[in-house]
This record gives sequence, C-alpha cells and structure tokens, in this order.
Amino acid sequence: MNLDAAIARIRKSFAKMNEAYGRPVFDELLIVSRSADAVNLLYYDGPREATIMDSLADETIALRQDASTLNPNAGEFDFTRDGVGSEFDAYICLGKDHFLLCNNTGKSMEEVTVDPSWLAAQGEFLNASQWFAVDPLEV
Repeated sequence: MNLDAAIARIRKSFAKMNEAYGRPVFDELLIVSRSADAVNLLYYDGPREATIMDSLADETIALRQDASTLNPNAGEFDFTRDGVGSEFDAYICLGKDHFLLCNNTGKSMEEVTVDPSWLAAQGEFLNASQWFAVDPLEV
C-alpha cells in the first residue's frame, strides 16, 4: 500500500471507530518511519503540527520500548496505560519500520477504556490494523 492509500484507509477506519465510541478516540495521529538514526514524519493530523517533532521522543517512550524490542510485523499493535497527557497511547505497525502513532491528548488509555463504548471502538481499531497485515505500507 502506498502512503496516500494508507492515509485514506486510516481516516475511514478511524471515522468508524469514532462513530462507535461516540466521539474521537484519538485526536492526534502520526505516520512515522524509523531508521537507525532518525524518525521521519510522513503524515500528521492533530493540534500540534508545528511542534510535534520537538517532543516526539519524550512522548513515545513507553510505545518505543515495545516497538523497538519486539520489532513488530505489519498489522501488530499495542496500547500503553502509562501514557498521560500528551504521551502517545497506541501504535499500529504499518509496515517495516513504519508506524501509526495514536494519541488522545486529553485522556489516558485507562480513561478511554473505562467507557463501555470502547468495546465497539476497539474492534474498529483491530480492523484498521488488519488492513496493514495483508497490505503493508511501502514508502
């Protein structure tokens, strides 16, 4: 899948997730690629476009620990309960060294998941991840 198709797929899937939840689950989405010496921003949707790269390293510590040690395959994802405030809450591996980072800047995942609507919304998150399991992002 190319970047434009990935963005369209994410937007469609997350619209369904937000509908199931009754409001946006994540208000900040990034597609990044990583290499041994850099993280490159490929796409951003959220309130901090001008400054996000300045704080990304600090705000993804919990997620990076999992992603770097497990070296996930396309379609694999994880959530952290340790993210609070502007710290990122979830990722989906979109392809080799490509990740969708998801953040709710107002709530932690613990707060998001106590809402009974989360059960339906998490199914949509899983559906989004599976698109990339069968057709990984290639940039």
